[in-house]
Amino acid sequence: MKHLILPKRSMKKINPFVLGLAVFTLSLTSCSKDDDSNNDTEATISEEEAAEAIAMAVSPESGGMVEQTNQAIYTLEDDNSSSNKAEDYECGVEYGSSYTISGQSANVTYSASLIWSWIVDCGTGIIPSAANFDLTGTSTYDGPRISSEASTTASINIQNLEDAQSSYVVNETFTMAGSQESFVRNENAFTSTIEFSTNDLTILKANYNVASGTVYASFVGKASNGNTYDYSGTLVFTGNQTATLTMGSGNTYELAW
Repeated sequence: MKHLILPKRSMKKINPFVLGLAVFTLSLTSCSKDDDSNNDTEATISEEEAAEAIAMAVSPESGGMVEQTNQAIYTLEDDNSSSNKAEDYECGVEYGSSYTISGQSANVTYSASLIWSWIVDCGTGIIPSAANFDLTGTSTYDGPRISSEASTTASINIQNLEDAQSSYVVNETFTMAGSQESFVRNENAFTSTIEFSTNDLTILKANYNVASGTVYASFVGKASNGNTYDYSGTLVFTGNQTATLTMGSGNTYELAW
């Protein structure tokens, strides 16, 4: 039987290290082709638009993968009892919770409705060492360059629950499918499915910052004329709320929050 856990809050936990606008700066390390004409690009999805959609799907500022992963961590720490310890959960028992979160920085607002289920794993002992979360939900964000309405799903494995560990290690798959509208260049509207697969995200327990780890990203988008565009990239977290996104073309995009 699933045990329902009532959340202690409907707003995100405020992290003083995650404030301000997500800065999206472009650093091209390989040459890119100039546009031949506006008519040729009006109904296309450019790599830059795909990279921006990927960046916003990751960003905590827009309620993306990082924020929703932290919500899973907050659930382990806060939602069960006054002791705020994962040890309070019974091993092998399925728990559930649902709530909404929202946030606003200087230029980005977001909201999300999240439905969680999770099981704590104690391995061969009685002290929890890991937790497995499943997420379904919907989310919206509105930024200065792009907006989105989408559904999200995720499967998240969180290791290092023991008090002696200074950071969590997270591996997950995360999918965001919906529609986006760009406010730059040709101001395209398109639909997309963005999928992430992570490799050993290290999240510090002291401040919930992602210290290191890799995200493999794929983007499949459909433009207004029905044409489909596929892009892929690898995002590497470099600490201090920064990351580098390298697209399949070799172009790199520096991210900071």
